[in-house]
Parts: sequence; structure tokens; C-alpha cells
Amino acid sequence: MSRVCEVCGKGKMDGNTRSHANNKAKRKYNVNLQKAEIDGKEVKACTKCIKTAKKA
Repeated sequence: MSRVCEVCGKGKMDGNTRSHANNKAKRKYNVNLQKAEIDGKEVKACTKCIKTAKKA
């Protein structure tokens, strides 16, 4: 299952987890994908795209 938004193409991002002791550990940030109906089609879209589609 691909973790990429079918509308805007946003995918996984990477960065660091930082502790209170300022330790660094690599981690992945997944995009918040939801199944939604946009323009009559069922797509996996990020919440930002769903919110924008509701405005239009």
C-alpha cells in the first residue's frame, strides 16, 4: 500500500526524533491519508487536499 497522496503527490518525509536530553534518532513522518470521494472518484488523499476540495 503506497503512502502517497493521489491528488498532490505528498509522501513520506524524514527527520529526527529529539529527546529532552537532545538525543537524535532518525524517523519517518507519514502523510495523513484518508479514503475520500473527490470529483466523484474514490481516492487516497491527504487531509489537506480533502479540506481544499471541500472549499471548492
